Amino acid sequence: MSTPDPSAASTPDTPPTAAAAPPAYYTPPQYAPNPYAPNPYAPNPYAPNPSVPAGWSPAPQASAANSSRRGLALTAVILGALPLVGNLFQPFVLRTVVASGGYAVYAMISAALGIVGLVLGVAALVCGLLSRRDAPLPAGIGIGVGVALIASALSGLLYALTSYL
Repeated sequence: MSTPDPSAASTPDTPPTAAAAPPAYYTPPQYAPNPYAPNPYAPNPYAPNPSVPAGWSPAPQASAANSSRRGLALTAVILGALPLVGNLFQPFVLRTVVASGGYAVYAMISAALGIVGLVLGVAALVCGLLSRRDAPLPAGIGIGVGVALIASALSGLLYALTSYL
């Protein structure tokens, strides 16, 4: 019998393997990227726009309209809050007027405050309705306070009209 030939044991499909050489430098272990680190490949948002000539300002964006409507929503909230703040001081002012015996002055001041409340309520309602798409929360507050002021002023004026009859 013959001894098997070691070169015949390897098949022609698999090449002979050599021992892997150790790396010449140290490679640190690979970790997952930090999700909170800024993306180094993201474009710089503060870089000048190459399509705009030097010295020219870019065209205004739609954000200017959004900010003005957000300002309208804030205006609606403030206009709605003014009569509410005024109502905090109304008892003290009307008390001094009644103490002085001027019931006609009391009726005039009460009517004037009712009309001012009605006008501010309508203004708050209009500003809130105009800005409801861009700033829904403050606009909703302005609409709600405006409707409450309108209802309060109308019921106060209706009471004043029916009390004199």
